[in-house]
Amino acid sequence: MNFMTNSQDLLNANIISALGLEALPKEEKQAMIEKMTDLLMKRVMIRVVDELSDELLAQMPKEGSNPEELVTFIAENVPTYDAIMQEELIRLKSEVLKAAEQVG
Repeated sequence: MNFMTNSQDLLNANIISALGLEALPKEEKQAMIEKMTDLLMKRVMIRVVDELSDELLAQMPKEGSNPEELVTFIAENVPTYDAIMQEELIRLKSEVLKAAEQVG
């Protein structure tokens, strides 16, 4: 397995292809992507919350509210959101690929 070390390569990589899992059934690939997306969003939200003041945190839409409302709030109040998302995506992909290399 070719481990990618360049951040841009990691950012652009299709994680299923990078892991060599193209032959998995579509449902299994989708389930894997959903789990990784969920983990990514949790990591991003932890960092976003750390960026917000207590006042802004109190104003943040609560869990279960309109997702578009939450995205708009974050975009308006966390200027580093895109960078946080990219950093966490690179970190997650890197961790997954390292784990796969250790197993495989």
